[in-house]
Amino acid sequence: MKYGWIIGVVLALNLPCLCLAQQKSYPGFAVVELFASEGCSSCPPAVDLLNSLTADVRQSHQPVYTLSFEVDYWDNQGWKDPYSAPQYTQRQQDYSQRLTGESDRLYTPEMVINGKEGFSGTDEDKTRRDIFTYLNQPASNALTITLEHSGALLKVHYQLAHESSDSVINVALVERGIQSQVTAGENGGRQMRHDNLVRQLKTVALEEMDTQGDIDLDYPKEGDLKNYSIIAYVQLFQDMSITAATGVDLDKGSVH
Repeated sequence: MKYGWIIGVVLALNLPCLCLAQQKSYPGFAVVELFASEGCSSCPPAVDLLNSLTADVRQSHQPVYTLSFEVDYWDNQGWKDPYSAPQYTQRQQDYSQRLTGESDRLYTPEMVINGKEGFSGTDEDKTRRDIFTYLNQPASNALTITLEHSGALLKVHYQLAHESSDSVINVALVERGIQSQVTAGENGGRQMRHDNLVRQLKTVALEEMDTQGDIDLDYPKEGDLKNYSIIAYVQLFQDMSITAATGVDLDKGSVH
């Protein structure tokens, strides 16, 4: 009895260690979403910052994924942004609701990193500081994608390291090197460059026990393929925090 009691205590003491050993973590990442508009005079510096970040991380191969969303609530202020969409405005509203409790507290430019905090898109110090912080925090999941081109469709196959209940997966087609001449509105006469501008976005709910699947996008009909990438990221319903992300260039990840 005496020895049996000792063995039981040892096993009980070891149980927390065994549980912790099963909790696997993954390398950190940063998803940087900018909400801006060509009709907003405060936005060009934020767009330039996102362009600079995009160039930096593409050269350094860091797991930082930048996305530029053009909202449409500036479109009646003298210049209709050709890249804006109500879908992107709704996305910013969703963030506002989660982060502030009010869906109508919208402003441009706004930066959101890993779905956890919104702040001025021109604040370079905070942007780079937050990116550094998230890169050095372990992630709770990992995501990989492969691409297949079939006719007019681009099939994105995703694979998660483990299930992510109460989540969605976002798949975005982004394009770099876009030059736009703004001829009216607050930025009239200005030429703007956009990198990692979101051209398509699909959001799909992940079913329970779902770790893989396929999402179809339209294959780009114009432009140079080397300027396109697919960025995918998993996001919790509850607070929109991002738990996994990855990206691949179209000309490197596509199977023809």
